[in-house]
Amino acid sequence: MQAKQGLYAALLLLAGPAWAQQVTFTGTGNLPIPSGAPGQTVGITQSLCAVSGVGILGSCVTIDNVEIDLTHTWVGDIGILLIGPGGQVLDLSTGNGVAGNNYTNTVFTDQAGDFITAGAPPYTGSFRPEGRATTLNAPYTNAPPLGTHTFANTYNGLNADGNWTLYINDYVPGDIGELISWSITFNVGGVPPVADAGPDVNACPNQSQTLTASGGGTYQWSTGATTASIAVQPASTTTYTVTVTSPGCGTDTDEVVVAVQPAPAVVMSVGDPNLCAADCLDLTATFTGTPPFTLSYQTTTSNGIQALFSQVFGSSTATFQVCAPAGAAPGSLSVQATAVADAWCICPQ
Repeated sequence: MQAKQGLYAALLLLAGPAWAQQVTFTGTGNLPIPSGAPGQTVGITQSLCAVSGVGILGSCVTIDNVEIDLTHTWVGDIGILLIGPGGQVLDLSTGNGVAGNNYTNTVFTDQAGDFITAGAPPYTGSFRPEGRATTLNAPYTNAPPLGTHTFANTYNGLNADGNWTLYINDYVPGDIGELISWSITFNVGGVPPVADAGPDVNACPNQSQTLTASGGGTYQWSTGATTASIAVQPASTTTYTVTVTSPGCGTDTDEVVVAVQPAPAVVMSVGDPNLCAADCLDLTATFTGTPPFTLSYQTTTSNGIQALFSQVFGSSTATFQVCAPAGAAPGSLSVQATAVADAWCICPQ
């Protein structure tokens, strides 16, 4: 049964990012090659495929592939070309295969590894279009390099909506065939990237920070890193830029600032350093940095009794008490800061 021209064949939502949505349209099949076969063995077969709802190609909308299935003896006698709604012509395969037979489930795509010229009939699998000929009629040129013309550069900016034509030129007598089916698949529904490098960060000098970007498929940081998350350790305030790319949809950039704050520090002083046994004295702490401050310190007596403490202070100058621990013998009592933290960071002393 002959397929309906321009039949909407499939809407496939692939797992993953939104730009992976695909839509496939099928053209008219079951057509003789050439159109006058079997009485004629030289001539043209044209099959139309009506496309709608796709829009302009080249940004977030691209041609993913064209798939054909045809029978023909001695396929080296035929040229297969794709004509867009605006008349643009792409050479899929012209004069290839010598005496071989058929194109069976042959997929033409810019993403394939090999050109069709590297394959052999029945060309089952995925191939890049030959992309050399610029005219519909033989003789077809081999002068330009393979892939000079691609789906991307041939149809860029074209409104895909309209009639596409699969043009098959059987230009040598003696052999005939049949176009069984063909289809064209578009990548549609892409989402332009919106780069987000994350919120600005406050940090100590040389303190490791993890920056995480979002909004696209691939990432390129100003540091040269290509992962979404990167670790940085700036000594001074630094701005980092990330460029986010979505396949076929362009790029976007964003910045994140790691603001390096002064490292918190503390200086402790005492008015009268003399302390009676089992008594306490006042120490004054003067902080550098941004309050609030958390001060960790330890006391050690001359006979080795040690104690650890931690206190939080809301201003840059604060007074607190230190007491001689129970059981301490007469002698000296030392007080040593072990760490100080402010609103942004923690720095060991």
